[in-house]
Amino acid sequence: MDSILEEFVLDTDIGTDVDDLLALSMVFGSPELAIRAVTTVYGDVALRARIVAKTYSAAGRPQPPIAPGFAETLSGRDVWWPGHEGATITDLDAQTYRSDSSAIELLAASPTVLAIGPLTNIAVAVRRPECVTGRVVLMGGEFASGTIEHNIRCDVDAARALFGAGLPVVAVGLEQTGRVRLGHEELARIEAAGALGELVGREMKRFWEFAEQDYNVPHDPIAVLTLARPDLFEFTSGTVTVADDGVTKFRAHPDGVHTIVTDMDTDAVASEITRRILAAAGIAAARIHS
Repeated sequence: MDSILEEFVLDTDIGTDVDDLLALSMVFGSPELAIRAVTTVYGDVALRARIVAKTYSAAGRPQPPIAPGFAETLSGRDVWWPGHEGATITDLDAQTYRSDSSAIELLAASPTVLAIGPLTNIAVAVRRPECVTGRVVLMGGEFASGTIEHNIRCDVDAARALFGAGLPVVAVGLEQTGRVRLGHEELARIEAAGALGELVGREMKRFWEFAEQDYNVPHDPIAVLTLARPDLFEFTSGTVTVADDGVTKFRAHPDGVHTIVTDMDTDAVASEITRRILAAAGIAAARIHS
């Protein structure tokens, strides 16, 4: 087995878009990566934590610490809650989880954080005097057309605080993630792959119905893949600024503390995401039947 190259705390709003679930499942199939803890953010964070716990169960894996974080935003913006979160997942109310530390304590104690939801938790964590976080990798922003990306829009104050903290941040923007799609072929392979694949497949189809489309954009899995396969991406250093309305702008310069993805091998990225999810599902099935 490959040695672990990256260990991190995952901060997620799992349950709304299926891409968080895809990202978590993908980590299970990535021997280079290890999750120290999972924290949840935005809205019903306890429900999101139970979804995390159920995913670990379906994958046949022991839970790390799982801690609900901030339900509300720093900006005071109302939480967007479509209402379908967890609707296809059985036994969700029976799921349990625990952590001896709060979400903010877990994040502040982690040298690397992977943030794939609104940035409320991590913006608070990096203000803690004991914070040791040296890098945040996130899916967020849009650096081409002025579109306001969801994770930034949900809590603009948190995004501004994080990017203004002087901390190294690696961001994958919407203009890049939107270039990759998982469609019917990928769905068929995933949902046929045991209990974890069935769980993921149901959530993929549920999101298709909600979004009135027949594909998924794997925004969050792409952020995961920058850790596991950085060779598939081009990165540019510079400075990200966040306007009051949530528009993110990037100015390239070599000594910038921020880095964004500026290109990637889209075919290889899609293939790697699918392969790693299928690997996780296969490992889960082998554990269940052993």
